[in-house]
Amino acid sequence: MKVLRLDGEQAEGAFHRIANDYTVIAPQKRAGRGRYSDSDLVTYEKVESLCEIELSSRTYFSAKSVLFPIREAMFSFKGDTLQETPADIKPTIVFLRSCDIHALGVLDAMFLEHGAQEDCYYLPRREKMTCFLLECPQPFDECFCVSMGTNRTQDYAVFLRQEAQGYAVQILDDKFQQYFPHGAEERVEPRFARKDPAPISIPGRVDISLFTDTLWEEYSQRCIACGRCNTSCPTCSCFTIQNIPDSDDPRNVTRQRIWSSCQIKHFSRLAGNHEFRIPKGQRMRYKVLHKIYDFTKTFGFPMCVGCGRCEEVCPEYIGMRKCIERIAMICSDNKGLE
Repeated sequence: MKVLRLDGEQAEGAFHRIANDYTVIAPQKRAGRGRYSDSDLVTYEKVESLCEIELSSRTYFSAKSVLFPIREAMFSFKGDTLQETPADIKPTIVFLRSCDIHALGVLDAMFLEHGAQEDCYYLPRREKMTCFLLECPQPFDECFCVSMGTNRTQDYAVFLRQEAQGYAVQILDDKFQQYFPHGAEERVEPRFARKDPAPISIPGRVDISLFTDTLWEEYSQRCIACGRCNTSCPTCSCFTIQNIPDSDDPRNVTRQRIWSSCQIKHFSRLAGNHEFRIPKGQRMRYKVLHKIYDFTKTFGFPMCVGCGRCEEVCPEYIGMRKCIERIAMICSDNKGLE
């Protein structure tokens, strides 16, 4: 491990050396592009300099599209000929907070461990991705990462903090030391959130009565099934497959994998037009219990990382934290909480 303090010029020089070898994806503030006309949007973008990186604000969406693109060409048919679509995958560095680094473990479980084979589209991107840590000394208002155990991590190559006189850098992966030939050696440690704004308890066991609780009727009335919670979530990985014909020649078709959502209409429709979880509250029940209970039974850790983005993006202000609180209360009343 190497720790340094760099002035602004030294830090920018190190960044440009890294950017020559890697595509760098980091939070970037886009003025006037937010949810409201006078607000900004912080989102993950390719950055060309260190000063472009927004270090203090949470992104509206996660960085999962780096590994799991919103729309991805799988292969194509040119007449009767099948053609694979080669992906131009470059080594990538992504600046992530601790909760989002933990989210990669969830995506790895889904795409690399859950099926009989590793996902051949996800794996090459994952192998070429490196995490740089953004610290969270204080949680954001909707966060509950401490309750979910995702507030701390050591799974990163480099940690970087902006300071009054420059930057503090901690290098855990020795291969990145070559990019930082300058700077004064000094002890540097990332700071992590220690307490949630509103701590929660996760049910260890779910009582069967929860499935018919009036809680879900309330969510049926509130939820508008827009799917924003899924698209903003760093761990949601549902997708659909579509064949997209070429506009010039319908015989040429590209098969694409496209993000989908368990909250939208017809998501659970099966052959024969059989459909399940039609009320929106039932879809909410499926999502929440999958995040905190079903996934945990399979992999040993929860799917939700407590980032709070779902509450921030929801037009009805529905969030995981409050829902988990209410589930825990119901399970406790029914002796279903371990």
